[in-house]
Amino acid sequence: MKRRRKKAKFKGFFKSYLSGFFRAALVAVLVLVQFLFVFSLAIWLRTAGIYVYFGIQVVAFVIIICLLNRHTNYLFKISWLSMISLIPIAGLLMYFLWGQERTLHKIKKTGELLLHYGDRFEIFDEEIENEFVSKFPGEREQMLYLKNQGCPIYKDNTFEYFPSGEEAFEAVIEDIENAKSFIFMSFFIVADGGLWRRIKPILVEKAEQGIEIRLIYDDFGSMFRTDKEIWREIEEAGVQVGCFNPIHKYIAKLYLNYRNHQKIIVIDGNIGYTGGFNLADEYVNAITRFGYWKDGGVRITGPGVFGMTRTFLDMWGTVKHGNNEDYNKYRPNDHFEKNERFCQSISDGPLDSEAKIESAIIQMIYKAKDLMYISTPYLIMEDSLSDALCTAARSGVDVRIVLPGIPDKKSVYELSKYNCGKLLGNGVKVFVFTPGFVHNKCYITRDCALVGSVNVDYRSFYLHFECGTFMWDHELVDDIKSDFMELFGQCHEMTYEEWKNRPLGEKMKQWFINIFAALM
Repeated sequence: MKRRRKKAKFKGFFKSYLSGFFRAALVAVLVLVQFLFVFSLAIWLRTAGIYVYFGIQVVAFVIIICLLNRHTNYLFKISWLSMISLIPIAGLLMYFLWGQERTLHKIKKTGELLLHYGDRFEIFDEEIENEFVSKFPGEREQMLYLKNQGCPIYKDNTFEYFPSGEEAFEAVIEDIENAKSFIFMSFFIVADGGLWRRIKPILVEKAEQGIEIRLIYDDFGSMFRTDKEIWREIEEAGVQVGCFNPIHKYIAKLYLNYRNHQKIIVIDGNIGYTGGFNLADEYVNAITRFGYWKDGGVRITGPGVFGMTRTFLDMWGTVKHGNNEDYNKYRPNDHFEKNERFCQSISDGPLDSEAKIESAIIQMIYKAKDLMYISTPYLIMEDSLSDALCTAARSGVDVRIVLPGIPDKKSVYELSKYNCGKLLGNGVKVFVFTPGFVHNKCYITRDCALVGSVNVDYRSFYLHFECGTFMWDHELVDDIKSDFMELFGQCHEMTYEEWKNRPLGEKMKQWFINIFAALM
């Protein structure tokens, strides 16, 4: 059941910190030095004689064969093949430095990513699985796939959907004010501003009361919007802070490309939040960036919150370079109403052997009966995902995708528009949100909703650490569908004819950008 919350007014602002720019500039200079070294070496090799050059070409040919046979995303292959073809020697050397699989193995050895410690605390209940299959027989395969990825299914939950970041954070603030035991928060971006200055005193007060508070932020996402003083202030008050993958640590291998994009808030183990929102003023429209910022998320109470807690604690172990905690002390401890509202939480990242969330979304599309609605800020797909959407549309499913009308990244926006062509030609409907930027990440069918941090793009599926919760509850699905219907009314529906008749210059730009889709 939805609760009405009074929206508090506060003044937002956008503030950049020079310390972030200095750090970014230092990293950029060091990366540039590496590139200059690579190109200088390439020029030297070119002048070193035909035999050396021929040898390099042979090595490049072998690398291309290995790359083609590598079990990885085809966009990744195309991007590196294009680089090696355009600038053979320099492209080859750059691949040796930054393109090989040993990058992730090296990260493992450094202890940065210890993301499966929590497996031992998961409990799989066959009785709940049978109840789920009885309630949602057509969703059995989806549930079993997630189960086999280490995600138990939970029942007796309640779900509340928020169609905006403003409404979500009002609920978050109310819940953290009432926290009794612990507060866990993880964001890609934490930014100084009106929202932060509203939440920070509450965190400080709760920490001083002895409540355990942990906050994870991604260094790349937050470095321009915060500084050391902000973190020092809350740490002195007792808040534990974890920084994911500082950008200056692994410059030699460009490990800075792997980011923690998860958005998770857990209060006392009984309440959990996830969605598209970060802790910054634009996400609650306290400031205007790219027009109106359309975001959203979901509040979960019940046993299913433990899946989110486990994801947070696993990530906490990575930023602290080790983990020996007993997760059981953070399990839900409230008495929840008995019901048949089910959920499974999943996390994903570049260390996993497959793109689990992408595979689960594809399965969700193929199992859609009447409708498949998606909102995403970006649309960069492999054929497997676009084929699933096209097949569903040709099978009579009402497939709709909402994209932003005002982009935050112009090159990615051009690539997203380029990828609409195949979809439009096969009956998928594409809506462009003209008032501003869509950052909400929602996927719904008739029976299931997925809400979390996952965009439809290469970075979310292969480079970022992401999270999401699959929920089976018709009341929740109806709430999200109502939000979609309102959203469609604020959109321009793109047509296939419109897409085909776009200007030649736009087409050429999109064709070129598409070559490097995996690097966007």
